[in-house]
Amino acid sequence: MNEQRNPTPNPAAHQTQQTPLPPKPEPKVFATIDGNMLMAQEYEPLQFAIEKILPHGIFVFAGSPKVGKSWLTLDMCQAISTGGKLWDFNATQGEALYLALEDKYSRLQGRLKQMEANRQDISRLHLTTAAFGMQSGLFEAVYNFIAKHPNTNFIAIDTLEKIRDGGKTQDVYSCDYADMSKLRAITDKHKLTLLLVHHTRKMYDPDPLNTVSGSTGLIGAVDGAFVLVKDKRTSNKAKLIISNRDTESFCFDLRFDPDICRLDNWDKQPEITLKLRIAPEMTYRVHDDFIESEVEKQADGSFIVTATLTEDNWVYGFLLSYGRHIEVLEPKRIRDNLKAETQEILKKYL
Repeated sequence: MNEQRNPTPNPAAHQTQQTPLPPKPEPKVFATIDGNMLMAQEYEPLQFAIEKILPHGIFVFAGSPKVGKSWLTLDMCQAISTGGKLWDFNATQGEALYLALEDKYSRLQGRLKQMEANRQDISRLHLTTAAFGMQSGLFEAVYNFIAKHPNTNFIAIDTLEKIRDGGKTQDVYSCDYADMSKLRAITDKHKLTLLLVHHTRKMYDPDPLNTVSGSTGLIGAVDGAFVLVKDKRTSNKAKLIISNRDTESFCFDLRFDPDICRLDNWDKQPEITLKLRIAPEMTYRVHDDFIESEVEKQADGSFIVTATLTEDNWVYGFLLSYGRHIEVLEPKRIRDNLKAETQEILKKYL
C-alpha cells in the first residue's frame, strides 16, 4: 500500500495580500522669496480713485447717522464719474456704482440737483436703491455690472449692514473678518475702490477708528478707514479722519456749504469768535448747538455763549434761526451785518 504524503506546504499560498502603504505626505514648507529677488520684481504702482486719499482697495467709511456720510459718498461718486475733483484732489474718471440702500430715487435726484451735478455729464454715475445680500447674489450682480462696464473705478455700498445676510455662526470678530475677506475678493479680481458706508458707536473714544461699529476684525481686514465726526449734530462743521495702509494719514476740517450742499474742506476759510446772548426759551437749542465749555448760564436763565464759527453765509442763517431770542454782542461787524440783514427782511413786510 502506497503511503500518502501531504504535499509540502507553500507559505506564500497562505499569506494574505497586504494593502500598499499610503505615500508619505509632502512636507509642509513656506513659499518664500528672498530679499534680492523681491527687490528685483517690478510691481504696478498703486492706483487711485481719488489721488492721494482714496486708492484702489476696500475701505470702510464710518460715522454717526445723519452726519453727512451719504452726501460725501455721493460727492465722491460724482467726482469719479466726471473725472472732476474732491476738494483739491483729482479723481480718476471711470464708472461709479452707488448702492444707496437707505435712499429713494427722488431723494437722490434732489441731492444731485442741489449739488448742481445736473450741469455735468453724469452718465457714468450708476445708482440703485436695492441690492442682493452677500449670500443671495450680491457678488454675481457686482461682477455682471463690471463685465458690462469694464471701466468701473468705484463702488460704494451705503450701508454695509444692508448686504450682510449671512447670520452670525461665529464670534463677532470672526464674522466681521470673514465678511470683509469675502468683499475683498472684488478688489482682488478688479482694479477698483470699494467703499463700505458704516456706522460708529455712541461711546466716546479718543481714537476715532475705535468708534467704528463692530469688532476690530472689521477694520483689520480692510485697506483703510474714513471716519466722519461732529462735536454737535446741528453743527455745520465736521472732521474727516483717514487712515490707510498704503498712503499717509489725513485729518480734514470740513464744513457743510448750504449753497451747494457739499462738505467742503475749509482749512482756508476765515473763522470768527462770536459772543452771543440767548434767551431762556432757547435752552433746548443752546445745549444742542454748542458745547458745554462755550456756554455760561446767567442768573436770569439766559445764556452767554462764546463760540468760534466759520464766517460764511451759513453763520448768518444760523443766527437768524434764533429769531428774537438771540443778540450778537461781539464782534460789532457781525452785529451790524445782522442788523442790516434784518432791516432788508423787514422791508418786505412794510
